Amino acid sequence: IMKVIEVSPSVADSTSQIKKMLQEKGFTIFCEIDHKKNASDVGLEMPESRVLIFGNPEGGTKLMQADITMSLDLPMRIAITENAAGSTQVIHQTSEDHCSNYQVKDHPVLAKIDSLFGALVSAL
Repeated sequence: IMKVIEVSPSVADSTSQIKKMLQEKGFTIFCEIDHKKNASDVGLEMPESRVLIFGNPEGGTKLMQADITMSLDLPMRIAITENAAGSTQVIHQTSEDHCSNYQVKDHPVLAKIDSLFGALVSAL
């Protein structure tokens, strides 16, 4: 049940804004993956597509304490992509995704994650 939201700014601008907001909120950005550049480096083409991998050990640790297999999806990720029509989309998992895959139903950190993703997207 990934959430896909169309936004106005370009992939590059959306990525910059999301990175800035995450840093202002105290999150660590562990990695930014530029899939288009990586594809280009091996002679392939694809639309703009970036993924930010970020987290906060305080929340992530609590989720992994509830179900260590959640470490497969932590740190968190958010994708900023260009669809076939040329529009920018922001894609992220929801608490429903986590609840269906892990033993974390009703965990209080999930509501904070949903709120975070909502704030990031609404600011674009």
